[in-house]
Amino acid sequence: MEIQLTLDKSNLKKMNRRDFLHNTGAASLIATGIIFPDTLRASVPFSESGSFDELFIKLIQLNDEQVPKMLQLQNRNKTSKHFGGVCDNWKIYNPHSSAGLIKTLSVSYSSEKSKYYGDESLIETMVLAAKYLLKIQHSDGTIDLLSTNFHSTPDTAFVVEPIWLSYQLMKQDEKATQLLDLLKQFMLKAGEAFVAGGIHTPNHRWVVSMALAMLNHTFPDERYKNRISEWLREGVDMDEDGQYEEKSTYIYTPLTNRCLMNIAMYDNRPELWEYVDKNLEMMMYYVHPNGEVETGASGRQDQFQAGFMEHYYLPYKMAATRGKGKPEFWAMVSLIEKTVPEKLLTYLPYFMINPWISNDFHKKEGGTVPDNYVKEFRGSNLVRIRRGNIDASILGNNPTFLTLSKGNAVLASVRLASAFFGRGQFKSKTVEKSGNSFILKWEFHWGYFQPLPENQKPNYEIPFDEDRKRRRQSERQSLQAQITVTEKNGIFELGFELEGTENVPLAIEFAFRKGGKLTGVETLAEPDTFLFKNDLAKYSFENETIEFGPGLAEHEWTAIRGALPKPAGDCVYITGFTLFKHQIKIG
Repeated sequence: MEIQLTLDKSNLKKMNRRDFLHNTGAASLIATGIIFPDTLRASVPFSESGSFDELFIKLIQLNDEQVPKMLQLQNRNKTSKHFGGVCDNWKIYNPHSSAGLIKTLSVSYSSEKSKYYGDESLIETMVLAAKYLLKIQHSDGTIDLLSTNFHSTPDTAFVVEPIWLSYQLMKQDEKATQLLDLLKQFMLKAGEAFVAGGIHTPNHRWVVSMALAMLNHTFPDERYKNRISEWLREGVDMDEDGQYEEKSTYIYTPLTNRCLMNIAMYDNRPELWEYVDKNLEMMMYYVHPNGEVETGASGRQDQFQAGFMEHYYLPYKMAATRGKGKPEFWAMVSLIEKTVPEKLLTYLPYFMINPWISNDFHKKEGGTVPDNYVKEFRGSNLVRIRRGNIDASILGNNPTFLTLSKGNAVLASVRLASAFFGRGQFKSKTVEKSGNSFILKWEFHWGYFQPLPENQKPNYEIPFDEDRKRRRQSERQSLQAQITVTEKNGIFELGFELEGTENVPLAIEFAFRKGGKLTGVETLAEPDTFLFKNDLAKYSFENETIEFGPGLAEHEWTAIRGALPKPAGDCVYITGFTLFKHQIKIG
């Protein structure tokens, strides 16, 4: 989990739309780490800045706002075993929050733009936190991620990143000698874990290698370089589209970019920039009109999480600045600065220790973020379509097969489920292109089970569902479903066709983000649930409207048995029975 100060605009109408988390069954949105508590969220977004220097000053001021809040979270009870530690919003004292305090305070202490510049009381506070880190660091050099991982080499690497950055910020200050010695002790002890410890997930290889590269840059050790080479020997997990294995476009894809670029810089492996550049090229087509990032194809906990592009800012800025610099990368830099500039707070140390990232001297005008395309990403089973302010994703291997947005008006999910033996949740294995259309298919076969042969007996020591595989099936039933998605000038036509067993109840679900206004639909008894039987319905948010129709309502059963639970949005349903054909336009 990345260590960062999470910023929130929850008091703003627009931000209320961004927290729609859509459960698709493919991945649940669970916490993977202890992050900074809600009390550290900023409530006021930035106005647009005229230059990076202006943005930098605003970020320093925002960092200063966090200082007193973090001080309140530090344990100052000398009799407590947590003395010096920082707690999260569950009041659990942990290394991640404690490292975050050191990073936040070192930024304010080191910046001439900060009101805390040179404030020696901050050093005392950081020393206490550093002592706490050493106290809870295991003898093997690792720390615990208390929500899930213990004696964890990769989570130690996550903590070393802000500690190393803080060390770089403070290393020229004579008053920080004790602090620097403590941070060095922690990092060198962690280095022993890095040269021997293992990992859980694909991105962990690069997180550990990034920490090793940082350590080797400051405290050279041939073992560090050799261990990086061991991990890189496996090859970088990138497909032909430019996506990493976890496909986690909000969390782990940008994290991997940051890891690879740090390894490239601090361990002199410039060939790794090619992977970063290739991913950044791909991500130009993963941006929604309102600046959000497409997350539907993720294989991790950020799937369908509403998020923005802030974690790509540093890679885009560095890729745009170094070498020739691509104008379209500069366009993405500008887009992120305009969309969520305050969320760049977590990257302040990088701007401060790498001044070349901060200047816009090499900035090239004329680049644009693509906004008119149909783009297939076969490695992710995803099709992205953009027509200016209208944007859609078609997804294979996912119960949500379509998402669509029109500015800030968002249709977060379209799903289909039938009551076919409680197993009728539509999920196409692939997305097949056919002319100007894309085809999604699903089928299921089931039946009933005959008595066992005379010479066989049931095995009651195993579940009946397992044992019945020996039984002959009869009354076998089949259901096939096909959905055709055709787009023309930003209008999407969905064709539904279900064949096979007759009279099977079904429901098509259109889940819109809460906060908009629906017209042309009827309210049902369940909260936020609507039936669509008219020719035309509309969903409006701010100054944007998504129109769709015609509807169909042959029954009022929306929570189909075997279907995934209703998501936390305003859900509109079309209902019917097989055999079933229906077409609907959305746009």
